[in-house]
Amino acid sequence: MSNRLFGRKKGYPIKQEKKKKFNYIFPKLNLNLESVKNKDIFSKFPSTADTFFLEVGFGSGEHVKWQLENNPKTGIFCCEPYINGVVNLISSLKEKYYNRIRITMDDAELLVDILPEKSISKIFILFPDPWNKKKHFKRRFINEKTISKMSKVMKDDGEIRISTDSSSYVAWILHHFLNSNEFVWEAKSKKDFLCKPLDWVQTRYEKKAISSGKIPIFLIFKKEKNKQ
Repeated sequence: MSNRLFGRKKGYPIKQEKKKKFNYIFPKLNLNLESVKNKDIFSKFPSTADTFFLEVGFGSGEHVKWQLENNPKTGIFCCEPYINGVVNLISSLKEKYYNRIRITMDDAELLVDILPEKSISKIFILFPDPWNKKKHFKRRFINEKTISKMSKVMKDDGEIRISTDSSSYVAWILHHFLNSNEFVWEAKSKKDFLCKPLDWVQTRYEKKAISSGKIPIFLIFKKEKNKQ
């Protein structure tokens, strides 16, 4: 059984104007995982795109938008199971970025399964559901299997960036990555995981964590050369 991004597919009501834009635009950006299995998954991107990112669970899309705006030669695959998040991203996305983004609401692991080896430069997993109850740990996206799968699709020296405000999840993430032998955590001091790089834009989930008195943790794992 594949590891799924568990959760409600729909939250608050969606305004009619946003619904209309979603119904018109989403089919153009939707990445149908079944139809691309035996095709070139990069064929929908412009020839100028020479770098590719993956974002797992993009929330309202602030981070995806920033990456598109600041990396003009980058194509982005992104996964989000909640229709509200997808609607919010599409409603605020400029048309000039449509050809450099592909969205799926399917299982993120299924997308990783069909990505070519050594094709992705960065993977972002920002404030994923921590599933803090022990009986729900199996629902966490990050585990031994998904780390191995992500390693296969990442270029040498590629990065996986993860943020969370859950101390339990931080311990879980570090345990699994440090025991994988496929990635290196280069943090040397607290500053390295309490402060983020300039190209790591703040999302509403980070703002929410800070406003509630929680301390966000920012983890960067680099793919070791010649692994996988």
